[in-house]
Amino acid sequence: MCGAPAFSPIATRYASEPPPPPPPYEYDALHAFSMISAAPYPAAPPKQQQQLLTMAEAARGRQMKTQRLQFAPPPAKLQPLRPATAVPARIKLRCVSERPPEPDVMDAGSSAPSTPSDCSSMETTPSPRGPLPASAARQMPLPSPTAPPRVEVRRVWAHNFDAEARLIESLLPGFRYAAVDTEFPGTVYRPAGAAYTLTPERRYELLRRNVDALELIQLGLTLFDAGGGLPGLGGGARYVWEFNFREFDVRRHRHAPESIAMLRAKGVDFDLTRRHGVGAAEFGPRLRKWVRAGLGRAGVVTFSGGYDLAYLVKVMFGGGYRMPTSAGEFEGVAKAALLRRRLFDVKEMARLYPRDLRGGLESVAVKLNVGRAVGEAHQAGSDSLLTCHTFLKLRESYFDDDDKLARVAGFLTDVTAC
Repeated sequence: MCGAPAFSPIATRYASEPPPPPPPYEYDALHAFSMISAAPYPAAPPKQQQQLLTMAEAARGRQMKTQRLQFAPPPAKLQPLRPATAVPARIKLRCVSERPPEPDVMDAGSSAPSTPSDCSSMETTPSPRGPLPASAARQMPLPSPTAPPRVEVRRVWAHNFDAEARLIESLLPGFRYAAVDTEFPGTVYRPAGAAYTLTPERRYELLRRNVDALELIQLGLTLFDAGGGLPGLGGGARYVWEFNFREFDVRRHRHAPESIAMLRAKGVDFDLTRRHGVGAAEFGPRLRKWVRAGLGRAGVVTFSGGYDLAYLVKVMFGGGYRMPTSAGEFEGVAKAALLRRRLFDVKEMARLYPRDLRGGLESVAVKLNVGRAVGEAHQAGSDSLLTCHTFLKLRESYFDDDDKLARVAGFLTDVTAC
């Protein structure tokens, strides 16, 4: 090839390892061109150089297509060619950048291993959508924590009372705590002065007269275990119960008008409860059966539970029952009816708590950062669940051993507590 024209040398660099050699008997124009350009001859005219460059790129395209069909790894992309004054005898490979490429949006957080190159950077497959900005990976949303299970209130009427009663009885072995709440027509006997000035005897006297004169409207019941778990039926929801009673007739029975207006605002339909509610004569025997089967075996929980417990005793003993004349007698009757279960009044627990937790159920729960999981205030099922959660929070944060719980057990507001 003496005297043959030479072309301007081409400085070539790769972003990665060079591709494997072509199959046998395949003409590699780019390799031939590199061999020619490596000879120490004068540079070729620009027109011939451009023609050879075009031939080399076309040959490289055919070679890459052949390699893809043979399931070979894709060839590295060549960097733009630049004219140079001299061509080295062999091609040296070096990384284009010491910084690793930005991750692809589909690869962010992936556990797939990367293949190391010969330098300190790590090579990844480029994204068809282009590189991801460095800040995008930090802005990708983190997985949200598992949401708590949904809670539903199972409303009980005359038509489904038997089925719900049997369901509750089947759940008692696994849920040894019971929180209760009652809704009734207010109070028609009230003190002349401030309630905090009353003696325990006078407090109980007002309770006795009101419970004897009025009827129960709703009873909320929450069954829970020692860890606060609620019963479910194989789905994602957890359940509490709300019983509606038919004895109260707003047109005939005494009541506090403001209490009736509040219950109506919370969704109580007094005509519906009167027509379709559960009869106290059917509920009382079932309640006694539940107690014998283990209802509240580990504890019965209330909030300001004097009235709650009094209405439970009245329903258990049936129509015509009159409350005992003294608080001491009532306490003995209630313990006998509940088979000497431990009673926990959350209001009394809050009174003994080191912080100021005065107020009603909603106020105490807010001060303890306990949220209402379902329903509204003064709905019996919802209030029984909030009573349960407030009791658990107090037990966890202060009454954290049996000795402290034993000291507060049995004290009921308006009955035995001052």
